[in-house]
Amino acid sequence: MAFSLFKQDILDHILGPVGVYEGLRTVHDDNYVDRLSHYYTVIFLLFMQITVVTNEYVGDPIHCFCPTEFTYNEIDYTNYLCWVANTYQIPFSKPIPANYEVRRTDEITYYQWVPLILLLMAFLFKLPRNIWKYFAYTHSGIGLKRMLDLVKMTQGDTPEDRKKKLKTVAMFLDQWMTNISPHRGGCFPNQRSKVIGYFGIGIGRHHGNYLVFLCLFTKCLFLLNAVGQLFFLNEFLGSDKFYIYGYEVIQSILTENDWSRTHRFPRVTLCDFDLRQMTNVQRWTLQCVLPVNLYNEKFFIFLWFWITIVAVLTFFNVLYTVLLIVVPFNRKSFIKKYLKIIDAYDRENKDLFTQKLTRDFVDKYLHQDGIFLLKLITSNCNTVMVTDIVQELFDVYKKRQLNLETNGVAHFVHEQGEPNPRHHVTPRKGRTVHIREMPKAYLESLV
Repeated sequence: MAFSLFKQDILDHILGPVGVYEGLRTVHDDNYVDRLSHYYTVIFLLFMQITVVTNEYVGDPIHCFCPTEFTYNEIDYTNYLCWVANTYQIPFSKPIPANYEVRRTDEITYYQWVPLILLLMAFLFKLPRNIWKYFAYTHSGIGLKRMLDLVKMTQGDTPEDRKKKLKTVAMFLDQWMTNISPHRGGCFPNQRSKVIGYFGIGIGRHHGNYLVFLCLFTKCLFLLNAVGQLFFLNEFLGSDKFYIYGYEVIQSILTENDWSRTHRFPRVTLCDFDLRQMTNVQRWTLQCVLPVNLYNEKFFIFLWFWITIVAVLTFFNVLYTVLLIVVPFNRKSFIKKYLKIIDAYDRENKDLFTQKLTRDFVDKYLHQDGIFLLKLITSNCNTVMVTDIVQELFDVYKKRQLNLETNGVAHFVHEQGEPNPRHHVTPRKGRTVHIREMPKAYLESLV
């Protein structure tokens, strides 16, 4: 956690004023790898887009070597025409083909559209984040950002005010989690419930894993976007295997070759155009230089390495999220850590009721979404805040469970909430029965 915050501070410092938005965010419901995709990559793409636009529309993106008889107006006309009509590349070691159609097989068509493509890429990197915010903030049944803001703001309050606000948050979470039920609406609800019950799987708010699977879906979108961008650039640049461009550059550096001399971003190209005069139409073939490709080459090689690193980190981020979902030990150990702090759980305690109470508190009460929210609170606040919330939730759940009637037997606790060693239960008929006198089958049902 500290290392991630250290790296985040470095990037924020490098970005300077453009990183102000990230600095103004009071809470985070994502991790550092997610922010690499939806924030820092977008900032770098916008920076590249502004630089390319400046060179294209403020400077001179192309210069063509015109004959001496051309006037200044004809030179400007030639430069503009060759810029918008595309140019083509033929190495100096090869002769220029006489057939004009053959020349066009190596036509370069991308450089005019680089600014728009960079904007599109920035939009695609931001899209998964917007999907998460829309469904998590408005369709999850809980004001996620407001709740995190409220908990974080209580850090500066007095202990009494903080305890009161955290108790309110715990009561709100209790209502949100106790309303979770496998009831389904819409078309064929009974049939869908039977299918889910048969296969033992269910995804959504009614199963207590809506936020968790939405988070996993968003991370998968980040991964698909990062990998897809490399293939998208391959099609856009019209080059062969751009997705291995970085490996070619590394190989050129290791073999001490000039990696900047590449056919993907040629700086000297050719341009064919017709110049109409009063009595005839004359065709010209001119040699042009593309200064803008000097920037494009550096930008796209940096972008290749950046997107590749983001894709690899996102891949491991997806794997880590999957492990958190499918491995229940992580969820139980997370909650048991806080239960130990409030002396509500002891690993040495072999009491069957306590073990079942702890297990049901994690699996049947908090569910995966409840633990996900507690982890978000942990990442935004300190341990004290989460401990107080877990204590309130556990007290509410324990009280509710001890007051439930099972097989006609009601369980009671003392005012302090701690079971009495000679704690007794009272059946409906009124006869006092000690726990040691209860049927063995009932005690086993508690486990």
